[in-house]
Amino acid sequence: MDVNIKFKYDSDQDDLVNDFYIPVLSHSEEYLRMSGFFSSSSLAISAQGIADFIRNNGKMKLLCSSILPEDDIEIIEEYHKNPEKFIETSFINDIDNLEDIFIKNHVEALGWMLANDLLEIKIAIPIDRKGIFHSKIGILRDEDDNLISFSGSDNETASGWVNNIEEFKVFRSWDESEKKFVESDYDDFYKYWNGNTLKTDIIDLPIAIKKKLIQLAPPSKDDLAILDKNEIIPGIKLRKYQNNAIDSWFENDCCGIFEMATGTGKTYTALSCFKKLLDSKDKLFTVIACPQSHLVDQWAKDLKKFYNGEILIVPGKNSDWQSKLRRALKNLFMGITDKVVVMTTHKSLSSDKFISVIKKFNLDSLLIVDEVHGIGSEKQQLALIENYNYRLGLSATPKRWFDDEGTQLLYDYFGGVVFSFDIERALREINPDTGKTYLTPYIYKPIIVDLNDEEYEQYYEYSLKIAQSFGSNKKEDLDRVSLYSNLRQRIVNNAEAKYDALNTILDDFKSKNESEMDKLIVFCSDKQIDKVQKILIENKIVPQTRFTSHKRASKKKGEKYSEREIILKNFSDGVYKALVAIKCLDEGVDVPSAENAIIMSSTSNPREHVQRRGRILRNSPGKEIAVIYDILVFPEENTDAGKKILRKEIDRYKEFATNASNSHECLKLLREYYYMVV
Repeated sequence: MDVNIKFKYDSDQDDLVNDFYIPVLSHSEEYLRMSGFFSSSSLAISAQGIADFIRNNGKMKLLCSSILPEDDIEIIEEYHKNPEKFIETSFINDIDNLEDIFIKNHVEALGWMLANDLLEIKIAIPIDRKGIFHSKIGILRDEDDNLISFSGSDNETASGWVNNIEEFKVFRSWDESEKKFVESDYDDFYKYWNGNTLKTDIIDLPIAIKKKLIQLAPPSKDDLAILDKNEIIPGIKLRKYQNNAIDSWFENDCCGIFEMATGTGKTYTALSCFKKLLDSKDKLFTVIACPQSHLVDQWAKDLKKFYNGEILIVPGKNSDWQSKLRRALKNLFMGITDKVVVMTTHKSLSSDKFISVIKKFNLDSLLIVDEVHGIGSEKQQLALIENYNYRLGLSATPKRWFDDEGTQLLYDYFGGVVFSFDIERALREINPDTGKTYLTPYIYKPIIVDLNDEEYEQYYEYSLKIAQSFGSNKKEDLDRVSLYSNLRQRIVNNAEAKYDALNTILDDFKSKNESEMDKLIVFCSDKQIDKVQKILIENKIVPQTRFTSHKRASKKKGEKYSEREIILKNFSDGVYKALVAIKCLDEGVDVPSAENAIIMSSTSNPREHVQRRGRILRNSPGKEIAVIYDILVFPEENTDAGKKILRKEIDRYKEFATNASNSHECLKLLREYYYMVV
């Protein structure tokens, strides 16, 4: 066995897994193991070695006590009921990625090894049922029939190999002075394996299950801690790029911005940072700020998966939130409690009342800001005080639109972008857990319309008024420029021709699919919403409802869901075929079941395009492709005003077309319009 092996290993000084366990497994074809305790977590921490062992056509025999983890018991029982399920699993077709598979799915991998005759397990139980089987010996054989054995204190569990202070002696068959010890261990193993024992019952695994002799082991927090690179919280498996983001944040002294596309899991990534930091601290004060109150509720729901302590909502329903916050921070400062978590909005975070309370206490503090671009405005950037020594900002688009100064302030305060996972990556890279891309691919269908004569005339009038006020430094003139620019943009947003385009989209869909469109979100303006709903009803897109800021985001006392949550649940369940939305679906609200979007009205802000696209690209069961219909105004008039409109609309067109599945087709069509803006 071509491995540098020491006579003795002691976890006080040695890395048992990387110095011994993985190297010897990688060179072995047979592994005989007796262990007091076993957990499939040992497969995860030795994944590299186990993967090589299997590629060597290795076989493992395991003899252990009857006390096993609950997940392992369930998978073993499932294997004996339905072994074909594990034989047919995709593991055997993905031999090159075994290491990743064993890390992420060590429990299911246990069933796969059993079903494919790579692992055989027997259970050892003392005849008098007093105490437990506790012998610990391991024997490994390579292709040249060289043997090594080890015996000592460590169990075949993740914590046994990694966390505990363990030691064992190692003996080699090719060393004459050690050969007799290897042979003794080999004989001892088969003495038990074959049942030639006086005080121990050796029971085949199926019989042990049938007679219910296997007992449930208490959960091992140590094992969970070891496996936290992939599962910081039981049941929540992080993707590789999420772990990379976490590592980058910690390497940057727990400061930085995550620039992650909508739907790529930035909430869980951020909460994993929080949990990992919380576990490393004796005391920690954490503030999580969201742009709107309904997003606070959404975050609080996710936070409870990572944290079982009290969550203080600010400002909350009661007016005494200041005194509650002050009391909570005082208790933390005095050591009465060891953690305080506050959920709040951007507006409250930047308020004088909130800031004044925070500044009274010098505490180890973490600030997490969702949609961090929003906190960079002149008023809300007041929240960015020095009291927070750990800082994490989240956004798909952290750069502020037309505000380089505000963007730079955010980057300076949070420590810059430390991790990026943009929409292009999310649509290109395959999630190994699902075999699909991280976001749902989409088809982009631009529909071109024009302004009518009356709309052109109004557009020219506002352009003239803007020109008359432009160049002045007077506040009233600057205000007029802003007002007239907004009014001019509304003409484009609300172009009359868009209603005919909407009817055409719905007619074409029905003619090609012989059914009405569903799973639909229509993004429109406040002026369009009534007529849009009427057109949907005429086209039998019913039931449907509007989703606006007037829909209540908070729950009333005694209610399980808020008005918005009920609407979204009904949409997901298929009760509503369509949602007609104004603005409030642009940021942070999860609608993974949506498959179709029609954009009736849009600003030229690229952040809005990213957010709206993100609403329908989240993966959902049965969802293979999303479709975005975008109604754009491409003026036929080759005038300065027409070119101005066209440039803005082309920017949006390119943004959506670039990463679409039909990108080539869309960009080819766009080239026909380039000559008009030259």
